[in-house]
Amino acid sequence: MGFILAMLVAGYPSGDCLPENFIQHLTPGAPDFGFTLVAVILAVVFGLLVYIIPIILTETEHIQPYPLWLHCFYFAADFMGIWVFLDAFLKYDFFYMFGLLALGEAIWVGMETYCLQRAMTYERTLNWKADWSFKKRLMNIVLMILVFYVSLNLLRVELHDPTMWKFWIFTQVLVTTVPGLVLEQRGYRMGNCRILNIVFICVVLVSFNPWCNMWMAIAPDFFGLHVNPWYYITGVVCLFMAIRGFIIYEKLPAKPTIVEATGKKPLLK
Repeated sequence: MGFILAMLVAGYPSGDCLPENFIQHLTPGAPDFGFTLVAVILAVVFGLLVYIIPIILTETEHIQPYPLWLHCFYFAADFMGIWVFLDAFLKYDFFYMFGLLALGEAIWVGMETYCLQRAMTYERTLNWKADWSFKKRLMNIVLMILVFYVSLNLLRVELHDPTMWKFWIFTQVLVTTVPGLVLEQRGYRMGNCRILNIVFICVVLVSFNPWCNMWMAIAPDFFGLHVNPWYYITGVVCLFMAIRGFIIYEKLPAKPTIVEATGKKPLLK
């Protein structure tokens, strides 16, 4: 306990998360291969759900659970991820996991592009002034993505983060904390649903539990509890925020029987 307290005050892990970490732990036959693969699969499955469910909400209710800037952040982060993992795939003898991660990032970028396009149509009055033209709205999105893209690359340089494994966890931090705050600010259930809030809680548990999370499984020297307690303290806060978001949702009035924007019943309650 004393060691962990010392780490909280003045100790910070200085190791790197390198492509070799992925190869070491995700090569079939490695001692911890099954453990690491399960951790990765869980993170990816819930990562896909946090965009698949919002797409369903977008089409059935014409409003999304995430603010515009968050879509831009994810687009920038995942677009960068395509090239990070594709470069590793080419440099490290076509290691299968780098190829799968690059493909996964491309899928996320596709979903984020879709959500941004829908934001420009369905959420036009929510995000911009009524007199903003299509060109001005598009430029607004492009500029936000540009700011996030260069900033995240700068963060990778400062963190010495060639695999973006150190900064990538912030995608989980934001998705489990921001939607609940947006929900509270809006004061209505439209654009959100019960199952999505349950998924947020699952994302926290999968990402921050100290026994089997993807980050620790691949880079234990950087994300282990004994060397990086701040990682797990962040997880506790994210869990609190995700549960709080669920409670806020449950306390809000039920969705209308018919969604005014679509003339249909809401698919997800």
